[in-house]
Amino acid sequence: MNEIISWSNQNSGFLSLSIFLFTLFLGWVSGVFKKLRYKPQFIIDLMQGPTFCCTFDAGNKHKDFDSHRTAIVLYLSIKNIGTAPSEISRIEVGYHNSSFKYSFLWFWLKQTTSLGDFGHTIGENLRIYPFLFQQSSLLPQEIVTYLKSGQSTKGIVYFEQPESYGTFCPRNKNEKTKVKIKVYDVFNNSYSKTFWVPIVALGYAKKFNKKFGCTLSEMEDNPIEEWDQF
Repeated sequence: MNEIISWSNQNSGFLSLSIFLFTLFLGWVSGVFKKLRYKPQFIIDLMQGPTFCCTFDAGNKHKDFDSHRTAIVLYLSIKNIGTAPSEISRIEVGYHNSSFKYSFLWFWLKQTTSLGDFGHTIGENLRIYPFLFQQSSLLPQEIVTYLKSGQSTKGIVYFEQPESYGTFCPRNKNEKTKVKIKVYDVFNNSYSKTFWVPIVALGYAKKFNKKFGCTLSEMEDNPIEEWDQF
């Protein structure tokens, strides 16, 4: 014991430096782990409401094939169960092509602005569903895309595919199709989940929104006018 005490006294500077460096190392390691734990984590769910896929005749021909369009509507709930806040930047939806040649690939659609609100009647009452990104023309609402830890948001997200032909449409399995929903935050982190959603006829889809499937065709028929510069 006397020898240990004597060695410690003679090497007090070395011991102090060693303890200091070890303390710095522990602080750095704990900081790294804290940083790794401090991040957002979005989870995705489907709400009860207008969630379906519809492929319909576009009325044109391309290389002897009838052309068609596909539109998908999702009523989403997104929760942040992580430890850091973040904002929802964009959402994409992917589906498997109806051709088995590309059975394992996802074909991705980006968000599209809906020309009308989604809703339906319950007796004499009209129920309108909120959008997640765009402002409803009938429903006063606050758009919530910035989520703190423990917060959630919900709303309609709408997608339309440009006019296509042949097998460029979702695969139909017992009147349902598998879709992958991918949510991106502002840091470009992505969170995804797959669901089976119903495939419906255009007439059924238009019961929820008379302008369903019309956005891209109206944009093509009515191009944006250029403003005169003053």
